[in-house]
Amino acid sequence: MSSADRSRTPPPHASRLLSPRTLDSLRNLELIARDMVEGSLTGLHRSPYHGFSSEFSEYRKYCPGDAVKHVDWVAYAKTDRYYVKQYEDETNTRAYIVLDRSGSMSLGQAQNHKFNYACYLAAAFIYLMQRQKDAVGLFTYTDRIESYYPAKTSRLHMLSLLSHLESLAPAGRSHAAPCFHRIAEEVHRRSLVLIFSDFLDPDPDFISSLRHFQHKGCEVLLFQVLDPLETGFPFRGLIEFRDLETGESMEIESEDCRSLYLDALGTAQQRLRRGSARMNMTFETLSTGTPFDRALLAYFHKRERLF
Repeated sequence: MSSADRSRTPPPHASRLLSPRTLDSLRNLELIARDMVEGSLTGLHRSPYHGFSSEFSEYRKYCPGDAVKHVDWVAYAKTDRYYVKQYEDETNTRAYIVLDRSGSMSLGQAQNHKFNYACYLAAAFIYLMQRQKDAVGLFTYTDRIESYYPAKTSRLHMLSLLSHLESLAPAGRSHAAPCFHRIAEEVHRRSLVLIFSDFLDPDPDFISSLRHFQHKGCEVLLFQVLDPLETGFPFRGLIEFRDLETGESMEIESEDCRSLYLDALGTAQQRLRRGSARMNMTFETLSTGTPFDRALLAYFHKRERLF
């Protein structure tokens, strides 16, 4: 397993992936997310993953042995349940970003292809986790593990992760199954694992390989990043299509294969959705046409309903 170069000095700012405007958006999202839970404390904290829940509030359920002085009596008066204040300096969770950097992720406009979009989202989660003092690590993969950063909590570590994301470009073939097995061996038990990919791997075994994370007690969130060209297939006439991973190409009459393609894509998505549901994993499809901050907010709403 190759390791990312940790000798580089990270930039003294949060990098182009998190511009000042983006940082403001993320801060607003964090406040919105906190308000969502503080208004309804009884949902999110059923989850054992306090770290990611603490993205949203500063409370957890009271457990025998907790100091009574930390009980929030206002929350008790509102909910008839005991909650303990969770302090910001507590590190509650290890989270890992897993990023597909294979050639198929290069589909899309130059500055807004799938890989860039996935990097923006990954950077946003890294930022939010670091703000909550949660340890976050990073894996990138193609048909092998390309880079690995262990989970840490410091701001310097966050900047190193963002600097590494900036240096990456999508290339090569994808073979997710062996990569997921190796990553599952590396992550700590009961970690939060966020996987960003188009999940267009031709190997059907990659879905069953996700079960390795389940055996480690991890909570897994799958973000399928697709371009509008893939979800809508708006082509007309004779078109030459090129495989972004193998370089092979062929000409086809687009109208003749549109319904076949869309049916195949729908079947593949349904298979992944059902497979992830059987393993109690969250599956979300995102379009690069959706502003990433809105995608994050939609995700937070989804999490509020789940827990």
